[in-house]
Amino acid sequence: MTVTTPLARAQRVLADQSVTRMFGTRLVSFGEGSATVELDIRPEITNHHGAVHGGIVAYAADNALAFAGGAALGPDVVTSGLTIDYIAPARGRTLRAHGMVMRAEGRRAACRCELHAIAEDGTETLVAVAQGTIVAPAEPAATPAAQPARVRVGRLATPSVQDVLLERRRTGNTDDGATVALVIEGGGMRGIVSAAMAAVIEREGLLPSIDMIVGTSAGAVNAATLAVGAAGAMAESYAEVFTSPEFIDLRRFALGRPVIDGTRIVSRVDELFDLGSAAGTDWAGRLAMVATDVDTGRAEALSDFTDRADLIGSLHASGLLPMLAGDPVTLRGRRWLDGGIVEAVPVVAAAARGATHAVVLATRPPGTQPSFGAVDVVVERYLRRLNPELAAAYRGRPHRYRETLQQVRDGWSHGLSTLALAPRLGDPLPSRLERDQAALRAARDAATDAAREALSFLLR
Repeated sequence: MTVTTPLARAQRVLADQSVTRMFGTRLVSFGEGSATVELDIRPEITNHHGAVHGGIVAYAADNALAFAGGAALGPDVVTSGLTIDYIAPARGRTLRAHGMVMRAEGRRAACRCELHAIAEDGTETLVAVAQGTIVAPAEPAATPAAQPARVRVGRLATPSVQDVLLERRRTGNTDDGATVALVIEGGGMRGIVSAAMAAVIEREGLLPSIDMIVGTSAGAVNAATLAVGAAGAMAESYAEVFTSPEFIDLRRFALGRPVIDGTRIVSRVDELFDLGSAAGTDWAGRLAMVATDVDTGRAEALSDFTDRADLIGSLHASGLLPMLAGDPVTLRGRRWLDGGIVEAVPVVAAAARGATHAVVLATRPPGTQPSFGAVDVVVERYLRRLNPELAAAYRGRPHRYRETLQQVRDGWSHGLSTLALAPRLGDPLPSRLERDQAALRAARDAATDAAREALSFLLR
């Protein structure tokens, strides 16, 4: 008697697709709410840079997500939507996409996919992260006797970040299989908002429940000060120290000089709080600062700091606002600009580093997005001269920001269970070049209250 395994049946489903034969797609694992597909990297599927075309990468992700969802919901499923974030060019021998169900309820499964390029020597490089919703179409109404049975294989559930934090707070145990990231947005002087929220986490003793901190721009500064126990002092310093014209002076713009002296800012922060000392602790690998690679146009998390100069240089790179803070800085043999060009709220960076849950400190209320004004038009032209991909990323920044923040507020973003700490509608919000001390203090106080409200389930 021939026994047909679930993997073999699923492989036949994939083989029935003509596009499968075109690309040579293989289903190599299936079951228990996960699936892995592979395809050989050939010249026919690469772009003019010699990497797998982004559309093919998305195709592989779609298949892995759908088959993972099918392993949990049954064979009759479709993809209702997916998003994908490209992290690195896919070059090598094989493209592998591994999909997994993160949460399944009723006829819907929220799935996550990680895509790796495998080199000839077997080295794997994470090239993209995708998330998608897989649904089983509604079946026609039937009597209970006639209703066909649907077997769910490996239905998985991911505990919410609130549940994980509550249990960690109660037991002090972080060896629970979860990886909780603190994700911190910046926004120039608006970073006082996330700094105030980080200060609440510091004061309430919640940092031991966090496995990693990922920050962008001013959020990277706030991340580093939290790592060295100075988040509260940093929240005060925005208004009391960094409003001085030695750090920000709009008059310099008319003279063709950078408005923001980023080098002086990071040097002063290091002088005040000894941030470089984090390079010699376990935070060197748990702290990440997101910057944008000028030549690839992609965001990357800088971490594993070797010494003080490397850490401070990474801070400078992460917060180097294009034009406003000067030209790209060179670090680790590459040119960098502000991480917010691509990823203002670095959820994708946290997911790429292995996070399963994220507490997100945002500096704008959900439902809002950055404006795109006259200064941004000038910045976009500047970026286009450096790399057209940078300009495209900058132009698309408002939409990406709004979409990510909405996902975070809904509790699920890029495969992570999320908790948003964000200003409330109507709270005072400073600009990224704000120097009014009263406005900054008001924003700090409002953000403190908002954070305490969002974390009230832990502070009882």
